[in-house]
Amino acid sequence: MENVLIPFDFSKASINALDYAVEFSTEDPSILLYLLHMKEKDTDEKEIQEKLENVVSKYKKSLTPKIQVLVRSGDLIPSILKIQEELKIDLVIMGTKGAETGEENIATKTSKFVQEADLPVLVIPENTKHFQLKTIILTLGKEKIADKEVLFTLLEVSRRFKAEVHILTIDKDKSAMGYSEDDEGNENTLQYFLEMFYSHHSFLENEDIEKGIMEYLDAHKVDMLAIMPNTHLENGNASEGKLTRILTLHTQTPLLVLD
Repeated sequence: MENVLIPFDFSKASINALDYAVEFSTEDPSILLYLLHMKEKDTDEKEIQEKLENVVSKYKKSLTPKIQVLVRSGDLIPSILKIQEELKIDLVIMGTKGAETGEENIATKTSKFVQEADLPVLVIPENTKHFQLKTIILTLGKEKIADKEVLFTLLEVSRRFKAEVHILTIDKDKSAMGYSEDDEGNENTLQYFLEMFYSHHSFLENEDIEKGIMEYLDAHKVDMLAIMPNTHLENGNASEGKLTRILTLHTQTPLLVLD
């Protein structure tokens, strides 16, 4: 992991995401942070550039990563996807203010981007206060993992911080709980790809998948939640991303979307 992009609009959520990105990258000289601001048509680019440089100056101390400022105009999502190709972006770290429970049908810039982007995105809630990364929960359904390559990002993060990865499967059907053939296949895949950082797999029953995940997070000390969209699962429907969208809107824990 070398190139990390942080969309930045001077909001509290984006400042928090930048703080997190700096902590995430500290002491790794190979990482370069790109701070991206999408300017409005009537704004002065030089003025924006100066404001961004002023923000960056606060992070110029020993062991912190290099931060390069980018100012672009246009629509956010197409611009980020273009920059991804130009600069070979490995990870996007993006802030979110989230949404209230019951507002599952609304869409924010962050939730839209997470669903449209074909690269890993780390979503940082506005209320994330302190950086720590010792325990990661990967929430996984009963489907077989078809695209194993996306697990490399999770492995990189685990290696960097020596973080344990716990697997969580919430199932609505009590009779389906436990290890199926696909579960055993996933278990072997996870043990292989995540090496010594793989810890254990928990199976819980709950009619509401999101509620089950949130209750688990409340009951355990978790520093990051990870999710693999349906498109990387066998028989996963590319149009179905409801859980990813809801978690992006409601999470109070940093959310790593493995895309």
